[in-house]
Amino acid sequence: MSDDSSELVARVLTAIVSIPLLLGLIFWAPDWGFFGLVFAAVGVTVWEYCTITYGDEHLPGKIVAIALALGLATVLYWGPEYLLEALLVVIGATFLFFLFTFPDRDRVSHHIGSSVTAIVYGSLLLGVLGPLHAEEGPFWIVLTMVTTWMSDTGAYFVGRSFGDHPLYEEVSPNKSIEGSIGGLIGSVVGAAVCNWLFPVLGDWSPLAVGPLLLLAIPGNLLAQLGDLAESIIKRAHDVDDSGVIIYGHGGLLDRIDGLIFASPWFYICATHWV
Repeated sequence: MSDDSSELVARVLTAIVSIPLLLGLIFWAPDWGFFGLVFAAVGVTVWEYCTITYGDEHLPGKIVAIALALGLATVLYWGPEYLLEALLVVIGATFLFFLFTFPDRDRVSHHIGSSVTAIVYGSLLLGVLGPLHAEEGPFWIVLTMVTTWMSDTGAYFVGRSFGDHPLYEEVSPNKSIEGSIGGLIGSVVGAAVCNWLFPVLGDWSPLAVGPLLLLAIPGNLLAQLGDLAESIIKRAHDVDDSGVIIYGHGGLLDRIDGLIFASPWFYICATHWV
């Protein structure tokens, strides 16, 4: 079996196992159950980001970054009116922690910067899925995930079949312009299918073509930029995968990098524009 076929089989097997569990948590779990999913994803995301950027140089720093990110994600979900105060405390606490625990003075600014970035990246950008679920309901979570991950699927198959022109070779040599277009088409198709199917499954008012495209096209572009953003961090630190937590996909961050960038867009659209 070729490497491409093995990778595809691994992805399919992972999907078969994970999708039913994910849908169960989205639709039927109590509020704390879905929050637990987001809580776990935030913790793993921060761990993987700090592992990429400063590895084992400061293990206590990674643990503190995770704890602060989880605290911030908790405030975002259960007490968003205190989010600004919590963010100020988290940033100040990060600086103070490294002020008194740095192992290498020449690297301390890197540790602080990486930790603060990981906290914001994981707890706010990704953590916004919690309020989206609580305020707008489970169908919005599914729409966000399908639109984002259909971008990956479209880019994968179109890029493998027709990808001849590099998209951004300095950052991600395997991505092509053709794959990027395929990803955009995949997102639009995925959003359209969700919009057609949701009214059959539950309480969902179909979106008109304009609002649907307003969601899908910028959401896709943000997802692709999120993928590239993680790629440049990994290339800067000569890392191939963010981890090994997901069979066939590497780390969790490798699988949800696009979702992290796209989720705030869907939250803003759901709560303000659509």
